[in-house]
Amino acid sequence: MKSIINKSSKKILLLFAAVLLITACKKEKEETLDPARLFKASNISITAGQTSADIKWAVPLFSSGKALTYTVDFSKDAAFTTVDFTKVVDTAGIKVTDENLTIRIPYYIRIKANAFENQPESKYIVSTSTVTITGTQMFTQIRETELRETSVGLRFISDPALSSIKLTPATGAPITVALTASDLTAGGVVAGITYGLKTITGLTGNVKYTAQIFAGTKDKGLLEFTTLPVTTYTLIISPTDNLATTISAATNGAVIGLNPGVYNLPATVFITQKTITLKSTSGSPSDTKVNFKEIDIEGTGAGITLSGIDLDGTNYASLYFLNFIGSQASVGSAATFTNILVDNCIVHGVATSFLRADRGSYKIGSITVNNSIVHTVGLDGASSYFTFHLNKLDFASLNITKSTFSNFGPGLVTANAAVTFTTNPSINISYSTFNSFGGGGTSKYVLFDANAQPVKFTLTNSIIANTPKSTSAPNTAAIRASVAAITLSYNNVFNLYTTNPGTTPLTLPVQSNSLAIDLGWTHATPTFELPTGSPLRTASNTGTAIGDPRWTY
Repeated sequence: MKSIINKSSKKILLLFAAVLLITACKKEKEETLDPARLFKASNISITAGQTSADIKWAVPLFSSGKALTYTVDFSKDAAFTTVDFTKVVDTAGIKVTDENLTIRIPYYIRIKANAFENQPESKYIVSTSTVTITGTQMFTQIRETELRETSVGLRFISDPALSSIKLTPATGAPITVALTASDLTAGGVVAGITYGLKTITGLTGNVKYTAQIFAGTKDKGLLEFTTLPVTTYTLIISPTDNLATTISAATNGAVIGLNPGVYNLPATVFITQKTITLKSTSGSPSDTKVNFKEIDIEGTGAGITLSGIDLDGTNYASLYFLNFIGSQASVGSAATFTNILVDNCIVHGVATSFLRADRGSYKIGSITVNNSIVHTVGLDGASSYFTFHLNKLDFASLNITKSTFSNFGPGLVTANAAVTFTTNPSINISYSTFNSFGGGGTSKYVLFDANAQPVKFTLTNSIIANTPKSTSAPNTAAIRASVAAITLSYNNVFNLYTTNPGTTPLTLPVQSNSLAIDLGWTHATPTFELPTGSPLRTASNTGTAIGDPRWTY
């Protein structure tokens, strides 16, 4: 029995040894069939920037000290049908630049270990992600006022090497313009940085363009924009024409183009039961000015769009900019107005109010101020009328975007009278700057007064500074409205006091994600640039600058 057990044990041991031998032979055979695994790369990592990219990979530990080389290929397609750039390196990494790869193009990467001594070259390892060199960006953001129907102003960080700009339309031939020495400094100096500006004309309206800026043949920046839709004017006039007569004769829906120059409206102009547009043909308030006394929006069907105009009430002692009335015979008679739009304008020199709409039972859809500057309105700061005096007005919305209001008062918006609204209205203010306002006594709430009315008030991504401008102290609360209807977020507020001069802060509703950075502005500050490096340049809910964007360029 013992002999049988010994024989069985020997057989089992022999079988186990045979299995081990077969396994060892199989492993050796695998290595012989694919010996390049010995030095094969793995774990490719990619770090890319504006002008270069670093690609690194891991190699086996036992390759240390050996003079190995690796071939690195770059291709625009995953199949490597064409290799666009290749290089042999003797390290486990490579730096490529915009001299090697075309910027803004994604490239696939593959790497192989080259033959070494008795080891043949390895198989390729291919990256799971692509590498893209983003390219230098010398262009800055296009200003809304410099993007027109047939032209664009392109601003960029200046560099003596910059030589040309190329515009490529969605369809059609590209346009290349040379940059002159004066172009390289035309954008001025901001925070010690010199900016260039090139205005390119002769473009086509409502067309998407890709702009590239070059230093010789090297691409130094890219952006895209779409020109504004072409305006179809009913008629175009010049300063020698009578603007008041033109407005009076205009029919409903008329679009009146104003060629550059100065126009005068010494008496109140009535927009009676019609909606018209006054628009500068240049698209710029810097060269088209209207001196006015008052624009009255009269009766059902009345409304107006104003675009690209400097509107100055100083010469004719303007009390109101836009004044809503039912009729000249009965200002308080009921009326349903069409919309109001003030876009890309400068409005100033008004003693009482930007817009008054409290004379009767009035109704309107929207009132919009966009990309505009309003200043020196409500000159004494203790006027009874707010900048937007909407008491008794059944309105759907008031929208203020990308605009600056300074030296105004006694408050921004009031809609506190008992009105039965068709739908509960909303006031939406975003990306705007407000400085030096408020006053007129404790019945005035400097930002918004809805009393018990169901008006929603939203103020976001904006800067509010310096209250009150009047020595007549306003209410210690900045807002009177239902707390549930108020949203204040992503703003910067500073120097909001109850008196002038003052030390007691104005009371604001609860804000979220807001800051209190003092920018050094006073009641006399005329411009509102954000300092380079200011945290306000990335403080919005989208990571961009807060306040009117024009002050970030």
